[in-house]
Amino acid sequence: MSDAHDVSRVNPPPRITGRSSSHFTRLARVFALELDVACEFAPVYDLASLEARDYAGNPALKLPVLTMHGATVFGAENICRVLAESAPTPRRIVWPEDMRDLQVRNAQELVWHGMQAQVQLGFGTQIAQLPADSIYFAKAAAGLRNALQWLDERLAAVIATLPPRDLSVLEVSLFCLVEHLAFRATVPLAPYGRLAAFAREFGQRASARSTAYRFDVPSDG
Repeated sequence: MSDAHDVSRVNPPPRITGRSSSHFTRLARVFALELDVACEFAPVYDLASLEARDYAGNPALKLPVLTMHGATVFGAENICRVLAESAPTPRRIVWPEDMRDLQVRNAQELVWHGMQAQVQLGFGTQIAQLPADSIYFAKAAAGLRNALQWLDERLAAVIATLPPRDLSVLEVSLFCLVEHLAFRATVPLAPYGRLAAFAREFGQRASARSTAYRFDVPSDG
């Protein structure tokens, strides 16, 4: 057995556990690619599982999860921070706490809200097949539409306020949200032309092209 093989067993490469159809997972994967941190990807096929082991040990039964250097990291933003600390070359990253303008802070809050609402609507109505006309989902859809309208109207001003950067959590998370709305339709994306144009432009990045949404299918056998 070679020394290289021994080292790989003792120090396995970082691994992101998640779903190729998840915007939170995509956020982490885009950061990994942008930061040149090579990560394996382990898809989770059954979101109905109630076993933490199926979510790389996350007791909240949520994704994504990063396994790195013997440690486990829960949550997309948390993972992004750990990846940035591990990047071979330091990058200028705008984190939520770096945003001093209140409108930009509100934008990030609404993006997080939109991502959570998209999970609520997608899982509840499409995966769990619960009634879409429930007030629980109707309010989520209305709030998502309102958030998207707010973001669409203020997008240019918000982006212009960001400091010089290689990457920002706001832009990556917004891209992941907007593309997810097209991938797993819950509310129409057509009314939000500025957001769609932003997503098309950001989508030209290699990290975006390499993480396109799709449904993971287990291999036979």
